[in-house]
Amino acid sequence: MHTLNRRSLFLGTVTLGALGALGVAGAPPARAADNSRTAYDHFRTKGLSAAQSAGLVGNFIVESGKDPIDPTAKQYGGGPGRGIAQWEGSRRDDLYAYADSRGLAWSNLGLQLDFVWRELSGTESHALQKIRATSTPATAAVAVRRYYERPSAHADQARINAAELVYSRYSGSTPPSETALPTLRKGSSGSAVTTLQHLLRSHGHSLAVDGTFGPATEDTVLAFQQAEGLAADGVVGRRTWMAVLVVLRSGSEGHAVRGLQTELRASGADIEVDGTFGSPTLAAVKAYQKSTKLDIDGVVGPATWGSLID
Repeated sequence: MHTLNRRSLFLGTVTLGALGALGVAGAPPARAADNSRTAYDHFRTKGLSAAQSAGLVGNFIVESGKDPIDPTAKQYGGGPGRGIAQWEGSRRDDLYAYADSRGLAWSNLGLQLDFVWRELSGTESHALQKIRATSTPATAAVAVRRYYERPSAHADQARINAAELVYSRYSGSTPPSETALPTLRKGSSGSAVTTLQHLLRSHGHSLAVDGTFGPATEDTVLAFQQAEGLAADGVVGRRTWMAVLVVLRSGSEGHAVRGLQTELRASGADIEVDGTFGSPTLAAVKAYQKSTKLDIDGVVGPATWGSLID
């Protein structure tokens, strides 16, 4: 709903806490308590399709700058935007008034989800009509941006990437743009395992990054799957990949970026694995996207991850 000149465009890693069981320092909270899942389920109960719900949540990931979405988000640099949709102006005033009428803080997630639906059922009913006309996460994400969010900076690819991740995580289906990811299990080795280990660390799990899927990695995968509400079998298939992947772009940093840099190096890029998505990594991502005929946007979403990880 405003110029996206802040953390909302980085969509970096999410730290979920320390692990306790299975000898890996204390388990992160279950995905059932995840704000993104809560929002997705909320819109599904309102009659929206899986793709349409993912389009909304993908936009809120970009707007709030967090995955899971952050209802306490305030616009970077002291701007007026607030909440998962970064409401401002008269719409922010309406949010505050609605919160007062219900005796809740404006930053309450449930209140904000109800407010989104209140807008879509009333003042933003045209946006709801356009969203209902979509059939894929990508088209839904763009419709939400165009008709509901109406920001000055579009960032459509980031919204599409986030929507496709949400769709893959929660719908049990594969979005059309997703490239196949390898199945990893105990005994696997190589750059894909190294990337998996970096991604698990980005979610707060403590384990060695050694490129070998041994007992410690299997235990960590089991703990991650249990926390995410997935079938806990220790095998990393599509659904586990979609839960562990994050969308990265220029400005992102941390273990997930190290995983990305590992894959880029495996594809021939001459860059350091330093956990910082700076100019060299951005150039390597764009060069890779060009060589593989992907959208050359520098954003690492499901299609780029799926193409990189073998």
